[in-house]
Amino acid sequence: SEAVNAMEPSPTAATIHLAQLEKNHAGARYQGEISISTGQREGKGTYYYTNPYFIYEGEWFNGKKHGQGRLSFGTDGFYEGSFAEGEISGKGRQELNGWSYEGEFLQGQRHGEGTLIRADGGSYSGGWAEGKYSGHGSLTLPSGETYVGGFQMHKFHGQGSQQNPKKAMSYEGEFRHGLRHGQGELKERDGASIYVGQFQEGLRDGQGKSTDQVSGISYEGLWRQDKPERPAVAWDLCPPDSEESYTTVGELLKEEASNQLHADPKAKGKKAPPPVDTTGQGPELKGVKGQVLPETKVRLVDAEKVPVAAETGRCFRVTMFKERKTAEGEVLRRPVNFGDARPTYTDPLDEDGAPQRSSSGKKGKGSPMPDEEMEPPFTGHEFLDGVIGEDGAAVLGGNDDWLLPVHLLPAIYWLRLEDVTKLEGSIWEIMQPLEIPFKVEG
Repeated sequence: SEAVNAMEPSPTAATIHLAQLEKNHAGARYQGEISISTGQREGKGTYYYTNPYFIYEGEWFNGKKHGQGRLSFGTDGFYEGSFAEGEISGKGRQELNGWSYEGEFLQGQRHGEGTLIRADGGSYSGGWAEGKYSGHGSLTLPSGETYVGGFQMHKFHGQGSQQNPKKAMSYEGEFRHGLRHGQGELKERDGASIYVGQFQEGLRDGQGKSTDQVSGISYEGLWRQDKPERPAVAWDLCPPDSEESYTTVGELLKEEASNQLHADPKAKGKKAPPPVDTTGQGPELKGVKGQVLPETKVRLVDAEKVPVAAETGRCFRVTMFKERKTAEGEVLRRPVNFGDARPTYTDPLDEDGAPQRSSSGKKGKGSPMPDEEMEPPFTGHEFLDGVIGEDGAAVLGGNDDWLLPVHLLPAIYWLRLEDVTKLEGSIWEIMQPLEIPFKVEG
């Protein structure tokens, strides 16, 4: 049975006020207005649930929570706002375990427009559907990462802008099911690396251009699985007017270079091995002492040795040397300076045995006066640097900087081309040096 304090008609005479002092058979208790005609809870009242964790105070209709009310969740929080047909529906405010949400609901779930503030400092403001982020919204995570744009079922979807300061990354473009997908712009390392192009399932995939501000490398072309489809993996040299590589003949000349290195200068009467026949094997790089190195194209090639025109900006350094073997059998690389204008030169290894110049004190015709100083000849460049330009190529040789010293002996020398690009933090890898032998003639 239910004990009541009073049953008084409401001013409208459509309801009466019920004060239920004891719990009903289900363990619940109600205090408030009920309908005279139906006996259902109707109007304003407070309902104490079987589980004391829940208490509802507010409006009722036809025995159900309907209108404005407040549902308390013990000491954990509450919902205050609109109800419909017994469910949380309409606009309201919910606070629970340090989280707060203010906005629209449908059938007890966040649905429509609303703002959520999380206990960990994160927040979301925007569209909801069935309790999940949907539509346009703005999300901030505790890490500082932010996203503004489209959502679907709690995931980034559609056009959006993502910022992640801790990873020094930002992205603006299309998403699908939480991943970068479609056209977009990705900035990494605080904008030092920028990719503009297509994405598939979160990876760079399709047509795109990547520019790295630190290394200077730019690649524009097809991407697959976050990498260039045809990455450059090696250096190559060729004539400026031909696509045939110098390296084919260069490989053949390595045998002749080895013969030159191991030849015994003290062996008299011993016939030296004949020069390697390179006829018909392709173009050959040759130099003449006292003249500039012939103009030569430097280019990048892929794993199949096919030129890669999509990459630009890679930096290289060129040096020249001649191999020499000591009496102990050690192979040394003796540097040759480009642009060296000295008429004669003695290797420091040979200085002990080199003849000393005598000075008679006599001055011939045209000799400088004692107070005159002759400017010493330029000793040249130990190395020369270059950068891969448009179409994945650059040019070395062809001007006075590349002068081959007049004091060189006719022989086989080596050009070394090495990668000196600053690649720290970038997706690019350093390429192995290219060393190619070539003949210098008298």
